[in-house]
Amino acid sequence: MKDYKARLLLKVAILCIAVSLLSFFAGITLGKTSSYKNSDNDDIVAAAVTEEANIDHLKPISDVMELIKNKYIEDVDTEKLIEGAIKGMVDSLEDPYSVYMNESEFRDFITALDGAFGGVGIVLSTDENTGDIIVVSPIEGTPAYKAGILPRDIIVKVDDVDLTGKSLDDAVRLLRGEKGTQVTVYVKRGNNQELLKFQLTRDDIRVTTVNHEVLDDNIGYIKITSFDSKTYNEFKQTLDSLKAQGIKGLVLDLRNNPGGSLYESVMIADEILGKGIIVYTEDRNKNRLEEYFSDEEKISMPLVVLINENSASASEIVAGAIKDHKAGILVGTKTFGKGSVQEVQPFENKTGMKLTIAKYYLPSGRCIDGTGIEPDIEVKLDKETGIFNVPREKDKQLLKAIEILKSPE
Repeated sequence: MKDYKARLLLKVAILCIAVSLLSFFAGITLGKTSSYKNSDNDDIVAAAVTEEANIDHLKPISDVMELIKNKYIEDVDTEKLIEGAIKGMVDSLEDPYSVYMNESEFRDFITALDGAFGGVGIVLSTDENTGDIIVVSPIEGTPAYKAGILPRDIIVKVDDVDLTGKSLDDAVRLLRGEKGTQVTVYVKRGNNQELLKFQLTRDDIRVTTVNHEVLDDNIGYIKITSFDSKTYNEFKQTLDSLKAQGIKGLVLDLRNNPGGSLYESVMIADEILGKGIIVYTEDRNKNRLEEYFSDEEKISMPLVVLINENSASASEIVAGAIKDHKAGILVGTKTFGKGSVQEVQPFENKTGMKLTIAKYYLPSGRCIDGTGIEPDIEVKLDKETGIFNVPREKDKQLLKAIEILKSPE
């Protein structure tokens, strides 16, 4: 297996700043570097000119901050002002995938990438119509599972914080915390008006991103829910186990997979494809940054990949490479269409950001950003079943995949 990690560094697919105002200003270059050749210290002169130009560009920010500190009707926290200025700068990019994170947010982000964190063990979603925070499922063996929290429960309040109008990220931050700490979760279940109260003790939660089973007729089934730092190893072990059981075909389920680590998705694609390119990335100047190739080893059985509108980013890399290499059949609905790559940048004060630095391109040369990947065979689920936790007998997409594998051409 190739050593992609050395080249990838801290980049992820999926999905920043100094402690003082002075270091904040000096750490960002907005102006052009000016230099001239009339000194033995050309580099020093050029650097001095550049720094002066940068400070001039940033002076309005300093002026606004000083005005607020001196004249605003209430006392203000300087660090909060700086954080707000930085977030405003990143928000002005109008890119939902470029995000500045304060210390606690960045710590949670890095923890999530690793696939382990302190929490109660609930997979959450947002109701598109009401905005309610809904339990997709409790993770087996976790505090939430043991306490009796159920799928489709609505999380109304966490401790003293009402979740009305709160985002999914807000809910996640409230539920996570150090192992051994307490959290009280208030739940609305079904048509009951009285809230259920659960007092939970947080524990170390490890989210398993790969699940599997053997279906009828010796058809293997692997579902990847996201790509974290352990997903490839889980996938490889699972695939080897299914092969040892003598499976004759494989369903790879990437539905509702939002993506994650580019590195992990490339490694998984390498297990499936024969020799050839998997994906490459280009920056804004069309410079090719990274290229990833698979070796000659490939999966030697019929393959069907399930996709839907929530299959995004790293999952689209896998699905797109399989489609372009004709290594399997894609069944379901068109994918999300996130074809951008974010670089994770930590800073000395323990904050960080992820910044979109490139777009990725499939083996055919297509960039699917904003367009998505069309399935080879479109199969839509019935509206009443939804797209989460669909009963096997009503899962038309999975049933179609099984039908294809039972009677390969």
